[in-house]
Amino acid sequence: MESLRTWLRKSAGNSLGRRFAMLILVFSSVVTLVSTVFQLDMEYRRDVDEVELRLRQIDSSYADSLASSLWITSSRDLELQLQGILRLPDLQYVEVRNEHGQVAARAGAARRQGVLSHDFPLSYQHRGRLVRIGTVRAVASLDGARQRLRDKVVAILIWQTIKTFLVSLFILVLFQLLVGRHLKRIAAYSDLLSAGRMQQALTLERRGGKRNAHDELSQMVAALNAMRERLHQAFRDLQDSEFRWKHALEGAGHGVWDFNVASGAVLYSRRWKEMLGYRDDELPDRLETYERLAHPDDLRRARVLLAGNFDGSTMTYAMEQRMRCKDGSWKWVEARGMVVEQDAAGRATRMIGTHTDISGHRAGAERMAALLEQTEQARAELRRANDGMEAQVAERTAELERANRELEAFSYSVSHDLRSPLRGIDGWSLALQEDYAARLDATGLEYLRRVRGESQRMGQLIDGMLEFSRLGRATLASHAVDLSALARTVAARVVEANPARALEFTIQPGLSAWGDGRLLEAALHNLLENACKFSAMRTPARIAFGRESVAAPGAAAATAAAPAAPAFFVRDDGAGFDMAHAQQLFGVFQRLHKASEFAGTGIGLATVQRIVQRHGGAIWAVAAPDAGATFYFTLKEPPCTAK
Repeated sequence: MESLRTWLRKSAGNSLGRRFAMLILVFSSVVTLVSTVFQLDMEYRRDVDEVELRLRQIDSSYADSLASSLWITSSRDLELQLQGILRLPDLQYVEVRNEHGQVAARAGAARRQGVLSHDFPLSYQHRGRLVRIGTVRAVASLDGARQRLRDKVVAILIWQTIKTFLVSLFILVLFQLLVGRHLKRIAAYSDLLSAGRMQQALTLERRGGKRNAHDELSQMVAALNAMRERLHQAFRDLQDSEFRWKHALEGAGHGVWDFNVASGAVLYSRRWKEMLGYRDDELPDRLETYERLAHPDDLRRARVLLAGNFDGSTMTYAMEQRMRCKDGSWKWVEARGMVVEQDAAGRATRMIGTHTDISGHRAGAERMAALLEQTEQARAELRRANDGMEAQVAERTAELERANRELEAFSYSVSHDLRSPLRGIDGWSLALQEDYAARLDATGLEYLRRVRGESQRMGQLIDGMLEFSRLGRATLASHAVDLSALARTVAARVVEANPARALEFTIQPGLSAWGDGRLLEAALHNLLENACKFSAMRTPARIAFGRESVAAPGAAAATAAAPAAPAFFVRDDGAGFDMAHAQQLFGVFQRLHKASEFAGTGIGLATVQRIVQRHGGAIWAVAAPDAGATFYFTLKEPPCTAK
């Protein structure tokens, strides 16, 4: 068993086997789901048919007794019989109406959705004549059939999942035994071939040699061994010329020269000539070409270096020199070469080398020297500027303190001076409404209601403006914050404030962040309250808070495949909005919906953005009209994990 576990761990890295098993698993899962859906559909239809049969049986079993009780107008007997009918499985509601359509008796609670109903007449034999005296309506709930269906779904899916997993595991093990381990050996052998180790032919450890002699693996082994022979031969052929061109290939893209010392012939590459502005056929392949184009001062130094190569005292050649171009200008090149062949006395008989254009490097060095001089001058000016820096900082600090004091005074004025008239407007409007309501018509009362509503809304705007201004001045008290617990607390307050709404909150557990708990609570309250407000048309309204990896809009615009990063989100299934107006979301007093549709001050999202920015994060939204909205935001990492 231990050896099997060890083998499974090793085979987990086999991507081909894993993909093969995943394909089998996906196909089996699709077949399982299709067959399960078909089976569950048949089961559900059978349960519904049984409910319909039970409703029809009420007609045959209870019609006579219900007709007798209705004839004698015995409400007590009717109610007892109806209570007995309700004890039948899935029955939810039964009522008896007389011939005038009036309800004589009923039992249970009526519901319009997820039910089956059956109406049948009640007739009574009176003096030999059958008289229709009323009707019976029986309503059965399909909740039981659906619950039985859900129970079957779980059982069937668990069984089918186990079968699919076992089949995929068996196929993975079989694939590894028959193919995977041999492919690994073939890959390892290919690495040996790439490293030039071609001495041994490839063999696989397989049973049933005759039976496997002509299968695909054997053909692959034969092809690799044949390729090994061809590579070995080609390797021997290339060894003779490899050393000659080794240095030239290292200078790929540069001018190459090949100098036969004995004959004086020099093979200049096309790039060597093009570097100086010549065509390939304009310069003869002789040493005199180099001597004619080299700068006289540099030619004397080159002859001294070459003399050392010719007599065998040095094997390499390197210098920087000037070469005359076709247009008469001089170009700086770096000449490098080495002795590749010598005679018996050790004198050079052949040299190979390159010319590299370094004019740009030389010009860059000159520009760098000028830049360094300018840098020194700039440093001197910076030192002079720093002398007055402290005074400027002190002056700016004083200005900032004055601005903060003025802002606090303004906030105090807004908080006290502006509230008093608003309270007066609201109070006198309320008094007028209470004392003189009888003297005003409906239009006057509506005007009063609007006056009070607008004054209260102005008070809310003042509160929002004050809170918004305080955010920029408040000191952050950062610590570890349990965002999941905070979101649950805020969600409970939202539910309590909206008792008439059906709200479903889904909060991902274990989410935490580093920041000011009071400000983060205010941000979550604004976001969750907005989600509740803009999903008012949904019953139930579904609101979620969690964290997922997503690409920020700025990163997505910058690159075709922007990297995803974790971000918190608040998602709802409400009204949504057009992304063409997304840039207006976080502005003060900016609204994307009419105030008559959704109440609000237009400050909440601006407040959230300021809180997030103060925590070193960003906030953005993704939405579509009538398809809900998702607000993403990020926060600065804790100090212990920040990179």
